[in-house]
Amino acid sequence: MLKYVFFSLLLIPATATAEKLPPASEPLSDCTAPQTDPNAVHQCLFAMGDQVERDMVRAYLDAQAALAAFDQAFSRKADASASALLQSSQIAFEEYRKYHCAFPERLSLGGTAAINVTLSCRIDLTRSRIEQLQDYATAR
Repeated sequence: MLKYVFFSLLLIPATATAEKLPPASEPLSDCTAPQTDPNAVHQCLFAMGDQVERDMVRAYLDAQAALAAFDQAFSRKADASASALLQSSQIAFEEYRKYHCAFPERLSLGGTAAINVTLSCRIDLTRSRIEQLQDYATAR
């Protein structure tokens, strides 16, 4: 009984934020629309994934710099610094993304398109994280 309650609680945030997130298949449809060759689709998704990873690193560094300046101006010694919290949240995000995106691949039972689903999931989550980091960089 307890595991059913726990599972139900896990679904609440997902249904509450489903409208805010882009459709999970957007990167996949972006890569399959111009081509039908499976290898070309893989290459497209890998390239898109590499690009959003680079974009996330840039957004993270911008947010880190902005929050370090914020810490310098407004934090007291007893406070947890915003820049340290950002680092912890980034580590947690990357761990979450790894496990969250493993589910669709596992549910596809390792079919030939399983990697496409995983890459699409990673791209979607990374894009959402970039938006968050950009907000952190401009927050005051």
